[in-house]
Amino acid sequence: MTHLESLARRGNLQLAQAEGRRFPGLLIQGDTLRTLLDDLEEEAPTSVAAERLADWVAAYEEMMREVGRRLPY
Repeated sequence: MTHLESLARRGNLQLAQAEGRRFPGLLIQGDTLRTLLDDLEEEAPTSVAAERLADWVAAYEEMMREVGRRLPY
């Protein structure tokens, strides 16, 4: 498992640096991610952004199942 260093936190968002990566990433809580998708699908359901975010939510849900975790929504 790769080590993550938490650099900063703002509400449901966290800036984290993965071991071996040059730049940090942004961690988003799963329920926040799902809410964002719901909002985007309401405003622009056929947008490229909605499709990309739907893919990310699907990946999140799949990974949660793989590690035996319940979804927060």
